[in-house]
Amino acid sequence: MAAEISNDNNELQPQDNDFGEVLFQWTIPEYIAHERSLIWYLIMIGLALILIIYSIFTANFLFALIIIVAIFIVFLKSYSQPKELTFQITDQGLILGTQFFPYSRINKFYIIYKPPTVKKIFFDLKGLSPDLSVWLDEMNPLEVRETLLEFLQEDLEKERQTIDDILDTLLKL
Repeated sequence: MAAEISNDNNELQPQDNDFGEVLFQWTIPEYIAHERSLIWYLIMIGLALILIIYSIFTANFLFALIIIVAIFIVFLKSYSQPKELTFQITDQGLILGTQFFPYSRINKFYIIYKPPTVKKIFFDLKGLSPDLSVWLDEMNPLEVRETLLEFLQEDLEKERQTIDDILDTLLKL
């Protein structure tokens, strides 16, 4: 792949730079599009109304605004299809869509593989960045793991998903 990183947010720009040999490549959705029933929507609207009423009674108007924005985002997300992103593991780092993550920016990785609900690989990024989670789809997790072990340490103590992934799965957010 011929590309160059811009200075601000690691986005790839077409240039003559090379991010290494592609070892694995697959496409993943930008986010998991959950199928939600009418009951789910009614429960979430009821919960949101309770939280908004509570925030008004406690004069916490910022919280009410956050709830309203969250509702707006969830409904917008439910009416749009996620983009397909290309994920690549190269000998220089990871490429997700237009972002490049050199191995020097990654502390460790771990894989949670409990099909059919959870088939993800997580990358613990250095600094204040949140973990990067990537759906493994039909990829063989053992082959991906063996390749990543050449460049990164595996965190064998982690056996659960991140809290945002758990909430996404449970609440279908």
